[in-house]
Amino acid sequence: MDKSKKTVSSDTLDFLKNNVYNITDVTRHNKLTEMLDRFSINETEEVFIIQNAKNKNAKGVFLDLKYFEELLATKEALDNALDEIIEDIAVQRMNSEANLSLKDVFAEDDIDFEQLMKEIED
Repeated sequence: MDKSKKTVSSDTLDFLKNNVYNITDVTRHNKLTEMLDRFSINETEEVFIIQNAKNKNAKGVFLDLKYFEELLATKEALDNALDEIIEDIAVQRMNSEANLSLKDVFAEDDIDFEQLMKEIED
């Protein structure tokens, strides 16, 4: 299956139909109250997307505060775990000989080595 082609499932359509609103829908109707009422019943992982129809880049997510706190705590735990792993690797390599050139360290698409050398010389 070609992964560049994205398929749309009935779950995706249901989410778009029930959880994506234009800002005018939220402000002119009782949608915001309805969403808050859903959050007040019990903690939920339900997510709503609110967007500005005039500016497709103006989008936000509206979700339960407790769920958001859980997501933040998970992100913080993951960030801390990654920091510890990197620190452990750095400590393990601390006394190792550095025998790689800058050109070997950077992948060819990451940085233009010749341009970097010109800027260092300037």
